[in-house]
Amino acid sequence: MHQTRARQALTIARPHPRDAAAEGFAEIEAFTALLADLTEEEWGRPTTSAGWTVHDMVAHVVGQHVESARPWTIPGKIKQARRRFAGRSTLDAHNALQIAEHGTRTPDELRGLLERFGPKAVRVRLRAPGFLRRRSVARMFPEESLPDSSFAYLFDVLSTRDTWLHRLEIARATDRPFVTGDHDRGVVTQVVRDLAEEWSGPPITLEFGGGRWELGEGEPVAVVRADPLDYLWHLSGREGSPALDIEGDPAVAGAVLDARVVF
Repeated sequence: MHQTRARQALTIARPHPRDAAAEGFAEIEAFTALLADLTEEEWGRPTTSAGWTVHDMVAHVVGQHVESARPWTIPGKIKQARRRFAGRSTLDAHNALQIAEHGTRTPDELRGLLERFGPKAVRVRLRAPGFLRRRSVARMFPEESLPDSSFAYLFDVLSTRDTWLHRLEIARATDRPFVTGDHDRGVVTQVVRDLAEEWSGPPITLEFGGGRWELGEGEPVAVVRADPLDYLWHLSGREGSPALDIEGDPAVAGAVLDARVVF
């Protein structure tokens, strides 16, 4: 049977703020559910983020949401981070400050803060006025290269994506199942959109997670299939190469594995 041609990934639309908020609420719920019954030993396990334990990672996520729920505090936090952790990029310094501020809290305290401030952070992002959504984040994090430097991209795409990836890191560090729902599909689709923005390899069709997308211009020279979690993990720069099932030109494997996406 003839299969219809896949959708061009560059045509994937950015989520509407209401849809982005729905994904944000769902991700907070999934993240807190994962933390609900972690043991003391699991909280102390190392993650793939260098030097971070599960406890450190949760402290970072909590810090992100506490600040997002109270955005007027963020400029001061960034200045403090630059002073306290001089020599690091602004993003790395900011992350380190979040861990310093919340890393001594107990697991119960961290869970409570996330349950309290996570939904508030999503609502604040949803209510952000248009003039702010159009502004650039480059002044806050000048060292970072983003496919879209607007606050809209940070609010609607990166905020949930960051939490999503850290949930995957914690699940793998603790050998817990990574439970997926409808909102995970939105996260994956936006990663594919960003992958298409930077794609410099030959035209291919990418298949995973129930979706089919074309990357590059022209007739695809191969169909590439991969486990979505393994491939997004790889795109983020984490260790490990995903297994690829390639139908067509095997040389496309190099471009598929060389690609990276901001998380």
